[in-house]
Amino acid sequence: MPRLVRWIWILLGLHLTVGAAAYGHYLLTGRYTALSGYFWFCGSAFFLLMTGTESVLAWQCRSWFEPDEPMRLAWSMITLAALSRLTGTVLLVASHWHFPRHGDMVASAAAVDYAQVLSQAGGVVGGPLSMAFLAVGLGRVLGIQRRFGMSGKLTRVDKLLLGLIFTFTVSQLVIIVPLLGSHPPVATMLLWLSDPLLALLLMEAILVRRAMLRVGQGLLARCWGMFVLAIVTTSAGDAAIWASGRNLLSEPMTALSWYIWFLAAAAFACAPAYQLAAVAMAASPVQMDEDRG
Repeated sequence: MPRLVRWIWILLGLHLTVGAAAYGHYLLTGRYTALSGYFWFCGSAFFLLMTGTESVLAWQCRSWFEPDEPMRLAWSMITLAALSRLTGTVLLVASHWHFPRHGDMVASAAAVDYAQVLSQAGGVVGGPLSMAFLAVGLGRVLGIQRRFGMSGKLTRVDKLLLGLIFTFTVSQLVIIVPLLGSHPPVATMLLWLSDPLLALLLMEAILVRRAMLRVGQGLLARCWGMFVLAIVTTSAGDAAIWASGRNLLSEPMTALSWYIWFLAAAAFACAPAYQLAAVAMAASPVQMDEDRG
């Protein structure tokens, strides 16, 4: 395991250890004090750290490829997806910290409206926009793989997973489509694109990983495997929100489901870290030959 990937998982483990203590306090007391503080402070810091790390690493991956190389465009799109997630996180954190001033009702109302705008913008930029960039990037990788005859085949587990995701997506579309007649806000309609985009992303990421596995269980296969893990956990988080909104989850289970977003953030950060490790390993013999020459 590359050193940077190891550090990401260590940070996730430490972060979840603190989160477990906050969750235990909630279970014992029934109060959200410690849990809210954990998500507001530690959670915000963790998301900013992971999305920032992902953006820097993705940009470095992009820089390894020359402008005329096919993978340059793929990693450009993946970098834009990472930067969108970072921007969305910043906007969401800003909305959480934008408290209205006490004693001034006009200012308070304006502050609440401003926080809602920031939250909606963060959700759209870090959600559908980021997914759209990633979908283009993964599609580019699939095109390159097909060009070199590296297409992968889906396993039964892959088909089962995709079936579950597509079933959930169709069930959401059945609910959403009739609502279009009521002319909902543009931000709401954009957020509705999240589930279809996640289904597309999962299919692309699985196909890319299966093609890489034909070459071997190496760092590149793990890179795209991290994208699969990130997309699956994001889908699980969306499903938990849907279930909670329909009172299908108990209050403790709803609180516990919030933790899955930290795993998704760590997986997204690990993907470019594996790619960088693979490129560095491939470049090492060349650098050694140049040094000897």
